[in-house]
Order: sequence, then structure tokens, then C-alpha cells
Amino acid sequence: MQVTRAVDYGLRALVLMSREPQGARFFLQDLAERADLPRNYLVKILKSLASSGIVRSHRGIKGGFSLAREPKEISIRHVVEAIDGPVVVMHCLTDNQSCAYVGRCAIEVFFGDLRGKILEDLQNKSLQDIIQLQGQLDGGACPCHGEPCAAEAEAPSQTV
Repeated sequence: MQVTRAVDYGLRALVLMSREPQGARFFLQDLAERADLPRNYLVKILKSLASSGIVRSHRGIKGGFSLAREPKEISIRHVVEAIDGPVVVMHCLTDNQSCAYVGRCAIEVFFGDLRGKILEDLQNKSLQDIIQLQGQLDGGACPCHGEPCAAEAEAPSQTV
């Protein structure tokens, strides 16, 4: 599985939107500029997210986009599938007609198990988890240990 640029951009936009109170509206142009994302690409992503109920699209002069639910209620799997469709690890896991060995192949079983684990992880992680992780990173804490990252401590200091 490869996380596409569209999913990356969608998650970035959602994180930005979640920093405002629930129901806050974002104009497409403002959201694109604040998230440093291409406007024409972002509109397609937001339409996909709106179609799946992750964001709301508001028409009119006070229109824009807003989160439809709280960040803790938005699973990463829902975002990925809203933008890219079903998670594909191996072609035969989503297309039974693609291979003559479907149902009797160890490789298929192995990657089927892996896909199941990926889907479970994506389902169990929410937008709120990404927001919390970003908060840790912004605060200089290592997301793994909750203290300053060793990589930052080892980085040579720059003098001016």
C-alpha cells in the first residue's frame, strides 16, 4: 500500500480544519493557501470527503467546507477509502478475476493477512490521533517517548 498524494493532502486539510471550533467554515482558496496545497486538486479531494460525510460542503456567499464530525470520530481508513477507494495491497485481494491461483496461493494468504492488519490499524486510528501526534512534534517531543527527540539533540547547533 502506498499513501497517495491525494490522501496526504486530504489529511493535511482535515488537520487544519480541526484546529478551529466544530462547524467552522473554510473557503476553498483560504484552505488551499493555509495548507499550502494546490487549489484545483484540493477541490476534488474535498468533494470526495463531502460525498462520504467527512466534511460538509456549504453553498452561497457564506459557504465553504467544514468538518462534519469530531476528529475522534473520523477514522483514517474512512479518509483513505473516501479519497482512494478500497485499500489495495495486492491485485488479487480485490479482483478475484486477476489471477488463476486465487484461493490457493500462499502469497495471497500472506498479503491478505497483512491487508487485514493494515485495515484494522487504519480503522483504529482517527484524525484526533494525527492531531495529537502533530502537537507532540510541534512541542519538540518525540512521538515515541514523549521527550525531546534524540535526533534533534544530536543535530549540530548552528551559529549565526
